[in-house]
Amino acid sequence: MAQSGLPAEILLLFTVLIWALYFLIYLSSPTNRVNQWACICGFLLSIGVFKEYLYYGGIFYGLTAEIFQEKYELDELVNSILTAVLYYLAMPCVVIFSLYFCHLDKKRPRLFRLLCILLFVPAFCFGMIYPWGQTREIPKKDPMAYTVVAVYNLLYGAIATVPIAVTLFRERKSVWFRQRRLVSLIALLPLWYWLITLFLVHLLRLESLYKLWQGNALIILGLFLYYIRHLFRDGIWGMRLNRVHFDWSGEADPVPPNVRYVIHMLKNELVKLELCKDAFRRKAVPGMERELDIMEKSIGHIREFVRKSSSYTQPIVLKPAEVNVEELLKEAAKEGTHGWNGTVEVLADCPGAVLRCDRDHMKEVLNNLVSNALDAMGEEGRLTLSYRTPRKNIGLIQVEDTGRGIPEHRISHIFDIYHSGYSDPEHMGLGLFYCQSVMRAHGGYIQVKSSTEEGRSGTVFTLCIPTGRGVPFAAMEKNEYETGHQDTDCGK
Repeated sequence: MAQSGLPAEILLLFTVLIWALYFLIYLSSPTNRVNQWACICGFLLSIGVFKEYLYYGGIFYGLTAEIFQEKYELDELVNSILTAVLYYLAMPCVVIFSLYFCHLDKKRPRLFRLLCILLFVPAFCFGMIYPWGQTREIPKKDPMAYTVVAVYNLLYGAIATVPIAVTLFRERKSVWFRQRRLVSLIALLPLWYWLITLFLVHLLRLESLYKLWQGNALIILGLFLYYIRHLFRDGIWGMRLNRVHFDWSGEADPVPPNVRYVIHMLKNELVKLELCKDAFRRKAVPGMERELDIMEKSIGHIREFVRKSSSYTQPIVLKPAEVNVEELLKEAAKEGTHGWNGTVEVLADCPGAVLRCDRDHMKEVLNNLVSNALDAMGEEGRLTLSYRTPRKNIGLIQVEDTGRGIPEHRISHIFDIYHSGYSDPEHMGLGLFYCQSVMRAHGGYIQVKSSTEEGRSGTVFTLCIPTGRGVPFAAMEKNEYETGHQDTDCGK
């Protein structure tokens, strides 16, 4: 099949690039009508390139289709239908995008709804007069028909551009002017290049320039790079990305430097507060007892926050040893549930099983998980601590409760430092962050499954620990192995 212009493969890449650009625009603000209609317009306008790829790529060449007892060459039929979609429907959608851009939907909602209907009337008429399955033949058989369609598209392009230009002029001093100017550039530049090179060139019968519209590939590529650049600067179309540099090998400190600075600052200020509090106590100022009690309580809370922050955010240095897992679980259950009214169960698929790990850190992890479980259950419930080896070189410790469960929207954040689902000062959002750090130091990981459904609520934390020879315990014993230094396959 003869072809002029870009090869079919390049046309396909061009199509994918258009789709990627406008899909990113949609993702930038999915609920924004301007973004939604920009995406719709982008996909409709990409049909021009896509149909060229299908036709000249020979995807449907030689195939036929019978519709209403009439036989069609499938490649011609598909090309004609896609041409009709492009010529008839794309520009009304562009005008609707323009109306959303200038806020007509909010300023004049009735007029906006009426215009949205009227805009598609010409498309309906074209579909009746020039059947969708024969649009490819229109320029050859009826040049006047093509002139009408070309004028229709150029006129709609002008109608779409005017409200955008007026809106930009009116809002030139607003804080959002630069953003809206970027939006209009990405929307209008490829649109008008397409309108001029496709319709105006054909109307003027400049045959040597008939494939000039394919130069839009370079414009789209430029706009794509332009879009990505602004994503990392001031943002564009409602989305902004931040560059965060990290050591992907896992050796980076998981605690941001500003957190350590805050801890250090609090530690210094805490000394001053305690000195002032003690001075007031010694002077026995009348009527200050209540205020001093509040100050003492706040100082105690800050002291505990600093202690836990310092302890839980330090690099995890392991001292591995052979640990009886069942005894460890029983010890954690006994200490953590003392005085609790619920049911506690400790299970191990292999009594006397030994796990090589850091006993102190693992004990602290279990204490944190048991404490969280009891908080979730209240006075009663069932707490289960278990250990099993589902396959060779893998050990799983599970802490399961029948508490209220963790809401789904919170699960992805529970391991973030200082994230807490409680509002009281006792919960500082450090426990699960510490648990995750310990598991990473062991070359394993921690998983959570939770349900808030009535009658089925509860949470299961699973600690996965590698037990094979590949775990670098020798390095740990030399205090060289710190949090996140190496990941070991743990059947994840």
